Amino acid sequence: MEGARPNPLSTVDALYVEAPLTSGGAAAAARASTEHLAGASDTSIDAAAAAAKQNQQAITAAAAAAAAAAAAGGDSGADGQPVVLPPKPEVPLTQALRVPWQPLLTAEEVQRGLAYYGSGQRMERVAEKLLAGKPIKVFTLGGSVTKGQGSTSPEAAYVSQLFDFIQANFPNKHHHLVNKGVGATSSGIFAACAEQMVAADADLVVVELTINEHPEEPYIGKQRQGYEQLLRKLLNLPSKPAVVQVHHYAWWRAEGDGVEAGLFYSPAAEAQLTVMSQYYDIPALSLRSAIFPLLQAGVPGFKADKVWNQGQVTMSGDRPIPVADPEERPQYFYYDRSHPNDAGHRVIAEMLAALIMRAAEREESVSCDPGRWAAPRTQPELKELPPPMVPGNADAPTTLCAMQEDFKKIVVDAGDGFEYKPERPEEASFVGQKWGWTADVPGEWAELEFDSRKDASKEAAKGNWARVYLSHLKSYAGMGTARVVCVSGCACEKSRLDGTWSEQATLMQVHGFKVMQHEKCRVRVTVSKKAGVVPQEGHKVKLMAIMVSHFPLRLDTFDRTAEEVANSVTSGPDTSITGGASSGGSGGAGAGAGAGDAQERKLSAAKA
Repeated sequence: MEGARPNPLSTVDALYVEAPLTSGGAAAAARASTEHLAGASDTSIDAAAAAAKQNQQAITAAAAAAAAAAAAGGDSGADGQPVVLPPKPEVPLTQALRVPWQPLLTAEEVQRGLAYYGSGQRMERVAEKLLAGKPIKVFTLGGSVTKGQGSTSPEAAYVSQLFDFIQANFPNKHHHLVNKGVGATSSGIFAACAEQMVAADADLVVVELTINEHPEEPYIGKQRQGYEQLLRKLLNLPSKPAVVQVHHYAWWRAEGDGVEAGLFYSPAAEAQLTVMSQYYDIPALSLRSAIFPLLQAGVPGFKADKVWNQGQVTMSGDRPIPVADPEERPQYFYYDRSHPNDAGHRVIAEMLAALIMRAAEREESVSCDPGRWAAPRTQPELKELPPPMVPGNADAPTTLCAMQEDFKKIVVDAGDGFEYKPERPEEASFVGQKWGWTADVPGEWAELEFDSRKDASKEAAKGNWARVYLSHLKSYAGMGTARVVCVSGCACEKSRLDGTWSEQATLMQVHGFKVMQHEKCRVRVTVSKKAGVVPQEGHKVKLMAIMVSHFPLRLDTFDRTAEEVANSVTSGPDTSITGGASSGGSGGAGAGAGAGDAQERKLSAAKA
């Protein structure tokens, strides 16, 4: 933050060469002149770079003349006159920052959408790296909107468009963005698995979960505690990344008070989570604040009284939502009751781009105008996270999230009939192969041992419980049931795991039960003769993952949730997008990024 930076997008003041060109300054002058050309233009950075390239011969000639003059003992050009650069522009080069598409939001709407900025310290550190030409790592955590639902292709989703903005304005082949969107998931699962989903050296983490959080949970409720746990884990990562909350708004899900849809103040989750932004000094972006007047007025492109997708009903379920005809689709903002269409995703990307632009502008202002305020405070306690906002919501560092290979070692003892093997060995990806501990003979058993304490540094107090989520395979044929009991260390009520259902699908599902907190909680799973809810010919039981949490994890909204979570915390085949090619295929409208079985999606800067 202090001193000049070797910065391709810094203020011209920091780089401009005032003195006549000499041999020692020829290269710097040529570089500064190129940067001047890029900054003085009102066009995009790519256009400015092209203009600079056209002038490269003149710059090179000037540098050569200066070098020759210096060798002769003077500071003159070929004609004997001093070599002087063009007049210095008065505006910072950050004014050249643009979204690489025709913007949908006005400056006023962008400002409305910035619900909270705060000190911006962490965001401005990200901006500092970008302005210095360094690569950054971005992670996006969220539900189906972050996954890309509602967009017509992965490239149209807001995550991809955010990457396009970064790469267009701060090109670097080592920029890296990883999308961890998991449909129909609230904060609990991310809090349990944050360390497995976000790299320790992350620079920026986008959190988009508001629409899936309980709409009016009290702050002391378990879901709000889980959300705070997630924020604290992210803020405490070794790299101290910038964390941004994105509040999605769904017109057709904001109903109440006798009004069918479109209430500004409903649901209330956004208001509560913005308070957490204020407490933890985390920027918050509000889609509702940015575009609500446009939705309300029916501005073309932002109309909300119809959606694109068939078969949608109001939240109360009492009537269908009108569907836009194909020719009038461009007038409307939502794909369905919950998700934005391509234009909606672009608006979210614009809000994130505007936040980065603001951070870049403030970073320059801070660097060029020190001393305006009181000196920075030095008390060490101010450098750490504050205590939890919700009383008693202490950090839970030992929350367990063990899937795939990590889960293999959780089974510490087993009968001869339990084997760790894949369900579909012919599949290309590790997750698709569905590895797990498998048995199909009644009486076969496996014992799992894990730490169920909330704090590994303390002995668990008597009467304290933890919640265990044991992931297993469910299918329509050949599956059975198993008894689940605690055998040592911890205590729990007996429960029954059921791998049967009538759905024509084979997916990971979750069996949840409570255990007492203990350093070595041992649970035995025994294949049973008892038939499941859907009797089948067979008794197969496949155990695939385990999570231990001290706040609720909502995994039962859609069948695919557990499968997507498993994929998000494992490192399967690299699905990076390079050279403009995309991974994970695209479906029709609404398929979005990662349609079908979810796959971790990475964007590599080589795409540019």
